[in-house]
Amino acid sequence: MDTYASLAEIAQRIKDSNRKITLLYAFNATGKTRLSMEFKNLVNESKDDEVIKHVVYYNAFTEDLFSWDNDLKNDSERKLKINKNSSFIDLIERQGKENEIADRFKEFTSSKIEPNINTSTGEITFSLSTGDEEATENIKISKGEESIFIWAVFFVLMETIISELNIDEINDRSTDEFNAIQYIFIDDPVTSLDDNHLIQMAISLRESIANSKSDELRFIITTHHALFYNVLFNEFKNERSIRDNKKEYCLLEKNEKMYFIKKQNDTPFGYHLFIKRIIQKAIDDNVVERYHFMLFRNLLEKTSSFLGYNNWGDILIADGMSDEDRKAYIRFINLSSHNKISDLEVKELKQNEKNLLKLLFDNFKREYKWKE
Repeated sequence: MDTYASLAEIAQRIKDSNRKITLLYAFNATGKTRLSMEFKNLVNESKDDEVIKHVVYYNAFTEDLFSWDNDLKNDSERKLKINKNSSFIDLIERQGKENEIADRFKEFTSSKIEPNINTSTGEITFSLSTGDEEATENIKISKGEESIFIWAVFFVLMETIISELNIDEINDRSTDEFNAIQYIFIDDPVTSLDDNHLIQMAISLRESIANSKSDELRFIITTHHALFYNVLFNEFKNERSIRDNKKEYCLLEKNEKMYFIKKQNDTPFGYHLFIKRIIQKAIDDNVVERYHFMLFRNLLEKTSSFLGYNNWGDILIADGMSDEDRKAYIRFINLSSHNKISDLEVKELKQNEKNLLKLLFDNFKREYKWKE
C-alpha cells in the first residue's frame, strides 16, 4: 500500500505510471472529482497566454454545462440547454455528431426517446415515438436520462478522439484539434442506471478503449460504484489487445491526514454474488440477453480457477451432456462473450437459447452448492 499526502501527489503518480488504463475505485468523499481537476491542472500547459489541453475529462462539473429551460410560462417548449461557451457544442457542430449522439443515447437507454440537437442555439429537445407516425414532442426526460444523454455526448467525443489519434500520420487526420490530447479522464459516468444497463455501458466503454491504438493516449477511470468497477475490471483483465503491464487497478482510501492506494489483482466487493443475482433475475423474468452469457462465463472462469481447473468449460454441467454438447455450449458462450454489443443487439435470443442459460446455470448452482 502506498501513501500520499495530497491528491496532487496521486495525480503525479498516475501520470508517471504511464499506464494505458488506470482503473481506480474510491469511496464517496474520498476526492475523486478533485483528483480529476488536479490531474487536469498537472498535465495541461500554458503557452503564450494559451492553454494547451492534454486531457479531456468527464466529471460532476461536466453535467453543470447543461441546464433545463422548463418554459414555466407556457409549459410546452421544454429544452435542455448547453452552455454555449463549452467545447461540447463546438465539437458537435464542427464534427457533425448529432446523429451519433442520438444513436448512443437510445442504445444506452434502450428507449424510443429521440434527442433533437440544435447546434446553432445550443438547445436539445426530446420527443417520444408512439409507434405510429405521431410522436409526443418536447417531453422532459428524467434526471437519470439526462445524465445518460450527457454521457452519450462525451462518449461520442471520446470515440472521435480515439478514431483520429489512431491515424499515425498527423496530416492524414481530418482535424488537428485533438493532436495534443494525451489523456481521457472519466470520473463516475452514469451510475443512476439499473444493473443491466450499467453493465452494458461498461462493456461499451471497454470496447471503445480497446479500439485505441495510439501509444500516446491513456485512460483514467475512477468510480465509487462497486458493480461498475468490477465489470470494468473483468473486461479489461480479459482484453488481450492491451498488455497486462499497461493496465493498473487500484483502491483509493483516505484518513484525516493521508491518502492510500492499494493495488488490486482480483475483483473485490463480492463481484461473483453481483453477477449471480443479475443472471438469476434475468432468467426469472425471461429477459435473458446475450451479454448474460458473458457474465456467466465470468462466473465460470472464477469458479474454475478457484477449484483448480485449467479451463472454465470443464465445469459446465448438464444431465446427459456429451463431449460434443459441451463443445457446442462453449462455442455459443464464447460467441456471446466476444461479439460487440452492437452486433449482439441485432440478433435477439430465441427461447431455446434463453432456456440453455437456465439449464446450465441451474446445474452450475446445484453442482457447486451455491447458496440461494
